Amino acid sequence: MRLSSKRNGLVLIVVVVATLAAPHGAAAADAHQEVIDLVIDELRSGDPERQAGAIAIVRDIPGEAITMSLAEELAKLSPAVQVQLLSTLADRGDATALPAVMQTTNAQDESVRVAALRAVGQLGGAEEVSMLAQRAAQSRGQEQKAARDSLYRLRGSEVNATIVKTLTTAAPEVKVELIRAVGERNIIDAVATLLQAANDEDRRVRLESLKVLRVVADPKTLPALIDLTLRLTGQSDRTEGERTVSAVARKIEEPNRRAAPVLAALANTEKISDRASLLRMLGRIGDNSALAALRAALAGPEAELQDAAIRALADWPTPEPVDDLLQVAQTSDNPVHKVLSLRGFVRLLDSPSGRSAEETVALYGKAMDLAPNAVEQKRVLAGLGGAGTLPALRMAARYLENAALQVEAESAIVRIAQTIQDAHRQECHELLAKVIRNTKNDTLREQAQSIIDAAATP
Repeated sequence: MRLSSKRNGLVLIVVVVATLAAPHGAAAADAHQEVIDLVIDELRSGDPERQAGAIAIVRDIPGEAITMSLAEELAKLSPAVQVQLLSTLADRGDATALPAVMQTTNAQDESVRVAALRAVGQLGGAEEVSMLAQRAAQSRGQEQKAARDSLYRLRGSEVNATIVKTLTTAAPEVKVELIRAVGERNIIDAVATLLQAANDEDRRVRLESLKVLRVVADPKTLPALIDLTLRLTGQSDRTEGERTVSAVARKIEEPNRRAAPVLAALANTEKISDRASLLRMLGRIGDNSALAALRAALAGPEAELQDAAIRALADWPTPEPVDDLLQVAQTSDNPVHKVLSLRGFVRLLDSPSGRSAEETVALYGKAMDLAPNAVEQKRVLAGLGGAGTLPALRMAARYLENAALQVEAESAIVRIAQTIQDAHRQECHELLAKVIRNTKNDTLREQAQSIIDAAATP
């Protein structure tokens, strides 16, 4: 017996439950058709509540027939209901709806296009790669995000291969999107293609390829990456190449072997600009086995190599180059090199070491003497604030009367006192009280008072 199209949502629920419980065979087929007819009637009702109720109920009902019926109604509905139905079709995961969903990706309403693009990511496969990449390249905002997200999550055994194949012939803006997809999907088989793309005529393609190679390339690729980088002519390209080499080198598990491929290339490279590039790579890698090469460049006659070595040592992640940086800061005639080395020196003083607190503070004192202006002295005091020792507290206190450095000295005292006040309460509280009386910085005053108050709380 057929049900009227005017039955309410309660009747629809009853019919759906009966359908799910129906046995296989003719009875089940009739029950499914009854559900389809009722759902379509609800969708055609024009009543948003009835439409939403029908869409919600059919989300988990199996069968291609109901998917096809829903898909046929898609274009006839209002934008708001289309968005709801597209979400349901996507969650059903039935690719039968894909042709209708693909047509809706060109709808006039942006929210419908966005919902359709999202659905393609759940229903589509390799054949949708090109469309999604083009839409990602041509659109903006939520529509672009939906296209990108769907491209990244497409399923199917041929999707990755299609992305890589399409990349080789696509327009530059589409290539960029496909390259991003390689990174998001971690397509390691695309390394050779990315190495070629890194030589593309379009700068956007080159730079995106270099960035994604950091993700998908493994250390075995380092010789090719080094060679590629040394063939790049633009400085921005060269810098991205250096970053890529360093990022991939850091994937080597043994820290003292990470610089080996770059050191091998350095031994066979004569061109000064290329040697400087290799030195910068060593600085980014931070493998202590490379320090000898950097020190040799530092002591050599080539200004470009000296500059690269100083920059590498100034960014070093461990404290080994402290003495090298101090010597440059003390002896260099180049103002830029003096500042770079001084900043690196101060930064590394905060690294764990076997020095006593007094020895470390003495080095901070040398840094203050070497600082060419108040800006650099402020950097030294900022570093001193992390020392967390009584000698550091006393050194910071010496600059409380210096108007140019008062705020930084107060900040250092507050930071140090917070660390050591339990062991040196009286001296800490005397200096904190002085900060409270004299500071012009309300935040520092509150922090200092908070430390004193916390110590007084039983």
